[in-house]
Amino acid sequence: MNHTTSNTTLLSCGFTFFPLNPAKISPDLHAVFIFIIAVNALTCPFIILLNILVIVTVKAKRHLRSKSNIALACLATTDLVVGLVVQPLLIASASLLVKGEANMFCTAFKVSQRVTQKCCVASFHHLLLINAERYIAIKHSMQYDNLITEIRIIIASSLVWVTTIFLPLEDMLTTEKRSVAKLTVLLTVPLVILVAMIYFNGAVYQEVRRNEKRIAANQVSLEAKAKLLKNNKAFYLTIIVLLAVFLCYIPANICFAIFRSAKDSIPAKIGHVVVHLLSLMPILNSFINPLIYVVRIRYFRVAFIQLLSRKTIAQAEDLERKVFGPRQIGVMATAEQRQESASRQEDQQRENGTFNNEPDSTVRTQRREENEERAL
Repeated sequence: MNHTTSNTTLLSCGFTFFPLNPAKISPDLHAVFIFIIAVNALTCPFIILLNILVIVTVKAKRHLRSKSNIALACLATTDLVVGLVVQPLLIASASLLVKGEANMFCTAFKVSQRVTQKCCVASFHHLLLINAERYIAIKHSMQYDNLITEIRIIIASSLVWVTTIFLPLEDMLTTEKRSVAKLTVLLTVPLVILVAMIYFNGAVYQEVRRNEKRIAANQVSLEAKAKLLKNNKAFYLTIIVLLAVFLCYIPANICFAIFRSAKDSIPAKIGHVVVHLLSLMPILNSFINPLIYVVRIRYFRVAFIQLLSRKTIAQAEDLERKVFGPRQIGVMATAEQRQESASRQEDQQRENGTFNNEPDSTVRTQRREENEERAL
């Protein structure tokens, strides 16, 4: 066997700033890869399950099929791909390294890094889509229904995936030589997306604060108050999701940049351990996102309980109330109660195959309330 050729191939594995020789890994790095296997194996089933529940819930539950929730479901598709594709590849590559399969590890590592990069790009573009939807909903509410539709959100998400998959994206982490043009594009596009998201959220935050002052001064009607509170709640949910993504992505990328610029002054042993542990953070974001939806949105909790336990909507609500406590009291609670009641009656009629023989006036009142809630 030609040892020189083998070593050249092995040294090309891993990150360019800390090349890894799979045939000579330290016990500490061996333990790190075992830890990576364990974390991915434990979280992978939950990432798949939770994000499938988000997508199915938004599709199946009428009262959750709002435009903002559809945008969240589109983001859940990227998290689902992480669980279905990225994590199995990471488990496979780490397992090959632990077993000593050097050449196969190099191939699996490069593939997993490329797929991970594409999922990261898709996630940031979907975040931009979510922020743009919230910006138009709050800053341009009069034109919102004409500008933003369900089909347009789905088309925009599809374009994000097509662009991410088919456009050649240079791998910043594993490629050493890059042209000035490619490097400029790689740095400009994320910067433009970041500036756009900061602008959207800054403008929306000012509008939210203005709405909160109007609500505190009782300058709006009850119907307008419910709509403003719902928009504010959706905005704060978007902010939490955005912060979670930044906390999972930014520290890792900052450390990668530091290691790339100061790789000669950092011991390779420490660098390998830190870099591979930090690479877990973007993966875990796909587990954090659906948990945020469950914690912040009661409708998601009830729907998850119903889907997982095969209970009726009323039974799922009772179980959710016992586990998480009573719902809020106020204008939003009143609107949610009316919406839940109408949705529960419709779902129960669909499940039982029966129709509710109510007086025409009651039916008209219920339909009017449902239309009002759908407009919210």
